[in-house]
Amino acid sequence: MREQKRLVDLHAHTHCSDGSLSPEELVRLAKQKGLAAVAVTDHDTTAGLAAALSEGARQGIQVIPGIEFSTSWEDHEVHMIGLFLRPDCPSLEASLEQMRRDREARNIRSVEKLAEAGFAVSLEDLKAFGEGAVLTRGHIGELLVERGYAPDVKTAIRQYLSRGTVGYVKRKTPPPAEAIRRIHEAGGLVFVAHPHQICRRDAQESLRLCREILAQGADGLETRYCEFDDWWRQQTEAIARELGCLRSGGSDFHGAMKKGLELGSGYGDLEVPYAFLERMREVLPE
Repeated sequence: MREQKRLVDLHAHTHCSDGSLSPEELVRLAKQKGLAAVAVTDHDTTAGLAAALSEGARQGIQVIPGIEFSTSWEDHEVHMIGLFLRPDCPSLEASLEQMRRDREARNIRSVEKLAEAGFAVSLEDLKAFGEGAVLTRGHIGELLVERGYAPDVKTAIRQYLSRGTVGYVKRKTPPPAEAIRRIHEAGGLVFVAHPHQICRRDAQESLRLCREILAQGADGLETRYCEFDDWWRQQTEAIARELGCLRSGGSDFHGAMKKGLELGSGYGDLEVPYAFLERMREVLPE
């Protein structure tokens, strides 16, 4: 059925950021699930794209080189998805390198705050994840789960690493306009990721900010996402129709880091049509 419908997943992570699968494993899983294409969109890094593209060629499945770019706007965290980018673009890599340094500083201070508060975590625990991977709050959340402070990573982040909690540290991130500029310079298309997360307390505020970011030059937004209910699907589709912008979507797959969340189908009812990808290809820069 999924092959007949030609479905895709344009938002997925590997162990190059906070997923549990290698780029090759992710691509093979997409093939097994009958997806027509999968995008690798790790947080603030393009490290896994070469391996994923090579595996895609071997498996006969389309791999879209992408990224999830962290930004902030009006004191809200906003993630931008870049698709079809050239990972060797110097200006993009320069921005990502600065963001990786800022993320590392945030992670260190967050663990220090937790340790000061009596949690059994240390900077040595961070180092144990290995060199090279982009470490996120999810990795710190994983440590907290291992030490028995939370039942799962999502709960750990909410209770100990979110705004107003003991381990929260605000990370320095650029505005959406920089992500838009850098991804466009790399030949890619830019989408506002999971708009409902921009301001979880106020859906209308999230929609307002989403519109503002689209007006700054983003090419589209995610209208299909693993956490969307009917209302959010309708609201994002309405914006896409009104503005005539592109649509994207995906599971935000992280493997074992997000239990019960499947590649391609999310929590069971996600379907991202291949037509989204076809429309993107029509407008890609030459």
